[in-house]
Amino acid sequence: MSDFRFEEQKTTSLRHKITDEIRKAIFQGKLKPGDRLREAEMAKQMGVSRGPIREALRMLEQEGVLYSQPYKDTMVAEISREEVTEVLLPMRLTLETFAIRKALPALDEHHKANLVQLVDDMRKAAADNDLYRLADSDLAFHEYLLTMSETPNILGIWSSIYNRIRLHFIVEGQTYDDFTPVLQGHELLLNTILDGNMDKIKKQLEQHILVETTVG
Repeated sequence: MSDFRFEEQKTTSLRHKITDEIRKAIFQGKLKPGDRLREAEMAKQMGVSRGPIREALRMLEQEGVLYSQPYKDTMVAEISREEVTEVLLPMRLTLETFAIRKALPALDEHHKANLVQLVDDMRKAAADNDLYRLADSDLAFHEYLLTMSETPNILGIWSSIYNRIRLHFIVEGQTYDDFTPVLQGHELLLNTILDGNMDKIKKQLEQHILVETTVG
């Protein structure tokens, strides 16, 4: 494992808490793609048995943030450029285009205010150069677009790729000194959505997701 150490857990049977701790360590960049996770070492650090550790690792593997092979260590997953361009990008574009088209006729002041607030949250995170808060706000914006469609199945598909998108965002974002372009992309997309022209929205969304998926 890397030099990062997990905190000792004070109680047992904490599968979900342990899962959250590992996920947080990955999404905060304390554990990086390719880092190995060893059950025995983690159990010792957290002060728990290996059972809940194993269950937590299995859950995170199902989420796509960990990867393991039989009789080998579990590792933090890596995301290839091929997966990004050929899987994540087209899935996002299809989901979000559908959701916005469904939601646009019912886009009221409440929805508009929430979208503006989410972009403002991104603005503050970018000003603070806070990659992890920016990632949360960025994905919250896109998830809200999906929520507005009131189509439960869409959110189910989104949840299946959410952590892969977030992991990619954080890995790529660590190469950036300035997050202003990420903010500006959302401001432009928001303004296009508020204008209400679906043809322009689709074109802007495609450009936005292409840039965001490519650069973080």
